[in-house]
Amino acid sequence: MSRGFELGTANEGKKTPQRPVERSRPLEDSGEKPSKDSMTATPQASYCEQTTSEIGVAFFRMDVAVVIPVFNKEHYVERAIRSALSQTLSPAKIVVVDDASTDGSREKIAAILDPRITVIHRQTPGPGGYAARNAAVAAVTTEWIAFLDADDSWLPDHLQSVAGAIARVGDDPRIGCAFTGYQNVYPDGLCVLDRYTRQIARPDDRRLDFDELLSVWIRLRACPVWTSAAIFRRRVLLQAGLFPEGRCARGGDKDLWLRAARHADLLACSSVTATYHRDSANMVTRSNTTNLRHCLCDTIETLIAEEPSSRRRQLLMRLFNSEVFEYAKLALRTERVDSRVWKGFHIAQDPLRFLVLHALAWLPHSLTRSYVNRSGRRMV
Repeated sequence: MSRGFELGTANEGKKTPQRPVERSRPLEDSGEKPSKDSMTATPQASYCEQTTSEIGVAFFRMDVAVVIPVFNKEHYVERAIRSALSQTLSPAKIVVVDDASTDGSREKIAAILDPRITVIHRQTPGPGGYAARNAAVAAVTTEWIAFLDADDSWLPDHLQSVAGAIARVGDDPRIGCAFTGYQNVYPDGLCVLDRYTRQIARPDDRRLDFDELLSVWIRLRACPVWTSAAIFRRRVLLQAGLFPEGRCARGGDKDLWLRAARHADLLACSSVTATYHRDSANMVTRSNTTNLRHCLCDTIETLIAEEPSSRRRQLLMRLFNSEVFEYAKLALRTERVDSRVWKGFHIAQDPLRFLVLHALAWLPHSLTRSYVNRSGRRMV
């Protein structure tokens, strides 16, 4: 085992939150939030307070730091920090990076006293929190880094569940990332599991090499790795070039995950232990447009140019097209799609989608927005 990973004594009889019970009726492959008619609303408390029977699993220790970037999240940051402090597997350090907040976030952070907390104050905010996360990665020396956004939270066994999954593969150094499932919690109390859990399921841990990650990503039409449910080896993040600060305003997380997957395999854990709170007033996903060419396009094009494998180039082209198409659909909710969004689209891979993109760009927005909006559902 590596220096940062240790198998400790058994922790029998520990009550741990159970994976949320999935609805009786599956969601459509679109990954959109269903209406209340098709799914029973479940309060978050009942989602998270279910327990399993006593388990005799060992208690694992790993050298892990938690990174929490904060920009104007005074109403949420305490919840995030306390969920990290409450982990059954205690992190070595919690690095909170205040990204020049102008609300009461600093005061909320300062009021939480714990020797594991280190606070970094930045003078200029960076889009997406990418510069803040990079500063935190540079400030720690732990083998593993777990990311948690300031408006998200973890169940108490999140880190322990990840450590257990890594231990089950023998702490293989070729594993550079492990990620769990998560639940989307809406203001009305509705809970929806993440796409990977819904459409592929998590009966067991699953190892994903680069090709398998691409295949799953294309199938889901979304990256299976969500930032607040992911933990990475620090060296893999450094090898991949860290977060794209100055290059991305939105979606830079998955840009890094794609680059990191070229250096190490990923481990999809069988547990669902993170929560995406969909009530945040200033979420990045609400404040930044998708009606532009995404930074991920440049990354994929670079990978295609460097890739000797014909099969992998085909997968990367399909991923490029899928990401462009999904971002165009999101942009269509508020405005007509800009034709620059799909610059570089691989027409031979998907001519039908190319024709749809042209229609979305040139037809009146009053007509084309019904392509997405007529169902009245929201994306998850």
